[in-house]
Amino acid sequence: MSSQDEIALFPLQIILYPTIGSRMQIFEQRYLRLVKESMANEKPFGILPIVEGKEVGSTPEVFPWGTLVTIRDFEQLPNGLLSIAVQGEQRIHIGTTRVEDDGLMFADAEIFDADGDEPIGFAEDDLVDMLESLAKHMGVDKSVFLADLTKATLVWRLAGVLPVDPERKRSLLAMATVDERLLEIKKWVIELRMRGAKTSS
Repeated sequence: MSSQDEIALFPLQIILYPTIGSRMQIFEQRYLRLVKESMANEKPFGILPIVEGKEVGSTPEVFPWGTLVTIRDFEQLPNGLLSIAVQGEQRIHIGTTRVEDDGLMFADAEIFDADGDEPIGFAEDDLVDMLESLAKHMGVDKSVFLADLTKATLVWRLAGVLPVDPERKRSLLAMATVDERLLEIKKWVIELRMRGAKTSS
């Protein structure tokens, strides 16, 4: 199921997935406005991957699939910039965008229901091991990566850290089901292991 709403958009070079948190530094006036209005109205906004262009300056071309996010925390940094903590919530698909005078983008968005909490099974043990290994390699407490794992969260957490082409990472957001995304992630892992085997041989 899904719903429709007009939301403000924040284009980013990185890809943020549902259930994943991130911190962002805000300095452009259009995004300071976005944060102010989002917090005042308790309204989420959309983060969309940039396909062409940059985060600052002129309006970039964005991928039409992205993530609805909420602001969880904010603070003023010593350098004077505003830092916000956002949490990815649901997948979104946008239609035609409009840009206001200050450069802030808006679009009518289809907002998809959050994924279910189907538990991981034996078939996913290999992916869980991969996630644990990546956490160790990155120097991250594995309990953070492995907490509250479901099929859906396993997909998003692996997708966020696996060294895969951005185009393929973006494509996950357009996939309708958890099982479809899980199958794609398994393909990535197989390809990466084959590449590693060739390098070491």
